Amino acid sequence: MKGLSLILALVAGLGSGISFCQPSDSSKAGTQSPLDSYIDGLRTHQLNSAATEFTKICGAKLDGASHRFAFANDDAGTWKIVQNLPKAYDKIEMDLVDTAEIWRSSNRTLIELWDAALDMGGFERTLYCFNSVGRLTAIDSTNYQFPEEGKPWGMHERWVLGTSGEFRAAIPFEFIGLDGKAISQPHLDEDSRKFASSWGKKPPTAMAIRELKLPAALFE
Repeated sequence: MKGLSLILALVAGLGSGISFCQPSDSSKAGTQSPLDSYIDGLRTHQLNSAATEFTKICGAKLDGASHRFAFANDDAGTWKIVQNLPKAYDKIEMDLVDTAEIWRSSNRTLIELWDAALDMGGFERTLYCFNSVGRLTAIDSTNYQFPEEGKPWGMHERWVLGTSGEFRAAIPFEFIGLDGKAISQPHLDEDSRKFASSWGKKPPTAMAIRELKLPAALFE
């Protein structure tokens, strides 16, 4: 799926792409997935806490900003603009899902992207901040895992463009729980350890908003 490889191509250093360890169906574990929590927040018009915090880092003003959604649910990761993201999500036809939520104002564009393989229990959320000329100024990335045994866990980093023109780690690599709070390193099998060791810890590459290859109409 195009969306699942996009993070690898555009966010060098924030992970080695979407590679899911110890796959499981999160519903079988009796725990709501982070993507489901995000979608439920949209149903009640609630801005999730991660986006709220990132908005402050970004310096974006959402009042009066244009607000649009896109959705992809096929092998090619074909984006479609949708008016109601929860409604589109309720009608998914396959387990590979990409979602995009975009706020665009005169000085900033804030984007929340989700990439998910629902059957494997793997979820990645990436928050992007772009300036008025469409250049990346901050990025926040989290990869969640639902192992067959033990509690779900995630890996999280945040990078912000400094005055020197280089990205600095505002939040260095950390393990987190589903509540977003830092935890000690969970028990990892060999595959999970390799995945965790390869994910993150390096600054992102500079990028332009057009490199996300989202529908141009989202930014009109």
